[in-house]
Amino acid sequence: MSEYTELMGELLELGASANPALPFTACILDASGQILVTACNASHISPLYSAEGLALHSLASEFDCRDQQPLTLLTTAEPDVLSLMAIYRARRQGININQIVYAVPRAKLKTLWPDDPSQSLEEGLKRFPESFRSSMSIEGGELADECFDAFEEGKMLTDKGEAPLKSLDIDQYWMTGDWLLDDWEDFEE
Repeated sequence: MSEYTELMGELLELGASANPALPFTACILDASGQILVTACNASHISPLYSAEGLALHSLASEFDCRDQQPLTLLTTAEPDVLSLMAIYRARRQGININQIVYAVPRAKLKTLWPDDPSQSLEEGLKRFPESFRSSMSIEGGELADECFDAFEEGKMLTDKGEAPLKSLDIDQYWMTGDWLLDDWEDFEE
């Protein structure tokens, strides 16, 4: 059990609640472990709003990050090349994702969506400069089985035509701040 196990479980629940058909979820943490922003897949609103892309978009629009401040991206699925490109470009705004922790690898997701052209992080990173690749710490497999089960359930919903209607209100798919801390404070009162 790593330091991210509990948070990955919370992200899984959030994704399954916000978008049960595609429960991709991501959050960005600062060096002290504080959650800065969390986002769920909203690609039905824009193809650019993968969970990781929306989290980076929200962070860039809501925070002024110190240049090269180390940040961690925690996500229920191995980020694809589009997400890597967003991470790479975000560095120009001082958003330094230097650690990625993910649950389900792309290879496993391909068993559900065989036509998905996404590649593994290892393959995707080969497209980027060595300085970017070497600055990234990557850890995979955190709650992989549990997250895969949620993706499998989402696929079954979609295949049966039972996927729930999704809101077009983008604010339903992202939030700033440490929402786990807010829950804890409510519990203490």
